[in-house]
Amino acid sequence: MSRIKDDLVCEIIRVSQTNLLASKKAECSGESEDETVMDWIRYNAASYREDFEECLGFYSPAELGDMLSELTQSKKDLSEVLKNYPRHKSKSKVSE
Repeated sequence: MSRIKDDLVCEIIRVSQTNLLASKKAECSGESEDETVMDWIRYNAASYREDFEECLGFYSPAELGDMLSELTQSKKDLSEVLKNYPRHKSKSKVSE
């Protein structure tokens, strides 16, 4: 992958994880919010990143830019955004 494409993939995953964790935190109440977020990071963040790095390698920099824009504006996570892209091959375990 080119340097630009690598940077786009990293930023897409970062924004997606931020959006996902914000929605998980919103689903919780009170003191369990931070614990839920930390547990998700501890048990899922690495596989989330690895799965999506592999999946995103198939897209052009222009498509990746569009995905990043949609993630930033919509507050969706990447699994939702990829439904709009035909080469979606994610095996992410987002719901865990």
